[in-house]
Amino acid sequence: MTRFLIVDDDPACRRLVQHFLAPFGRCDLAYDGNEAIGAFRIGLDAAEPYDLVCLDIMMPGTDGHQVLDAIRRLESERGIFGGSAVKVIMTSAVSDRKHCIRAFREGCEAFVTKPVRQQRLLAEVGRLLGEVASPVRRQAAAAASSPALPGCGPAEESARRPRYLIVDDDGVCRELLKDVLSIYGQCDFAYDGLEAVDAVRLALEDGTPYHLVCLDIMMPGSSGHASLEAIRQVEAERGVHGSDGVPVIMTTALRDSKHCVQAFREGCESYVTKPIREDELLARMHELHVLMAE
Repeated sequence: MTRFLIVDDDPACRRLVQHFLAPFGRCDLAYDGNEAIGAFRIGLDAAEPYDLVCLDIMMPGTDGHQVLDAIRRLESERGIFGGSAVKVIMTSAVSDRKHCIRAFREGCEAFVTKPVRQQRLLAEVGRLLGEVASPVRRQAAAAASSPALPGCGPAEESARRPRYLIVDDDGVCRELLKDVLSIYGQCDFAYDGLEAVDAVRLALEDGTPYHLVCLDIMMPGSSGHASLEAIRQVEAERGVHGSDGVPVIMTTALRDSKHCVQAFREGCESYVTKPIREDELLARMHELHVLMAE
């Protein structure tokens, strides 16, 4: 039986990939990088190696790049190289050329951006696993001509449900916001300011702009202030101005009027202090007309 290892810190993403792959083999799940490395080592030690690993890049702690490096070292220690090595598909919420190039240099075989689409994933699995994956290839072909499943992120689904971008370098804050917002729309994540700007740019280029950005101010590198300015610049370059731009709710742990005034001057629509209260966030979203119950 084909064995898959699905590695992602986002439970919704794990379930989605598992849903796609479960008809074709056994799916094991890992919730972070360290768990993935442990599961892979156990598989090798038990002479039951995985055939394919779906590996998220952006994870707290041990990220996907580090996991891939550890997987290749474990294989090397056991004399496993080349075509005998496990096939790895890297996944990422941001289509970042830097991460993509690095992933291939480190030894992955494919790169798939999120939201993961059934047709694309199964096409890559079928290509990588060859003859053992003929049912996968048939399913991928069928997916190309049939409606996508709810939550997979096709254009029509994105048009029906609001798209929210959560930007915060703190994993706990991202999870709290996701718990609130995922009820009302599709949640994407950025882990710093640069990723946030890239995500907004890609969404505009794909014709699926975000309906709301929750943007933390205090982040290393590019702060929320710098990111907001860059987001408005990206929109302006595409002829998007004023109320046509994505509504932005700034978040911060600092109750500092200076930051608040600066955020509004830079073009945010609302401001929420941490710890974020669900009722306050939903009230702000209601005011901005970006709240839609399922």
